[in-house]
Amino acid sequence: MKFNVKCLLVAFGIAFLPLKISAQANMVDKYPIIPFEYKAAYVDQISEYVSGVVKSMSGQYFGQVTPAGEIYGYGSFFADSDGEVYGLYRNGNLAFGIKKGTQIAKVGTNDHYIAYDLSTGNPLYIMKYNEKINVTKEIKDKNKFLVLLYPNGDKYVGETLNNERHGYGLYFYTNGDFYYGEYKNNKQCGYGALFRQKNSNIIIQCWE
Repeated sequence: MKFNVKCLLVAFGIAFLPLKISAQANMVDKYPIIPFEYKAAYVDQISEYVSGVVKSMSGQYFGQVTPAGEIYGYGSFFADSDGEVYGLYRNGNLAFGIKKGTQIAKVGTNDHYIAYDLSTGNPLYIMKYNEKINVTKEIKDKNKFLVLLYPNGDKYVGETLNNERHGYGLYFYTNGDFYYGEYKNNKQCGYGALFRQKNSNIIIQCWE
């Protein structure tokens, strides 16, 4: 597997708008499909933002911040209301990512996401602009949100297709580092971020 290091040792987040709307409810996407060019442009924008910690009454953020100290880029947020939140941030708000509570995981944007039952891993519904949509039989049969454990102690937490890493997920290494990004066919795909434990920064990578 090859990857290009797009941005060296920066720190977390990204933001995108919904880009695709399906005309039929039963054909709705799980979450917005973000073109590679949009992701590349965003990474170019945030490439110089360094890592930082921002505390608020609702929780604590660790990730990329602007020179003015605003949350913007790849990051992780531990909130009282949403639990663990990983992904891409813009102007202080989650733009796209994973919200992992105690019972439900949501993957997507705040307005368009798929919800999973953490006790079973099964998809529950798709929320799109305040409309709750039932998932199709195909999504129910093939897609889950799972915890996969590996012999070396590593762990994957995220979306799967036929029990393989596929969609958005988190890969936790035994040394404390973790990776957030997209997977296809059990491999890292496109842009993602490696959160490094030792020096509290991140490497943004592009996997081919």
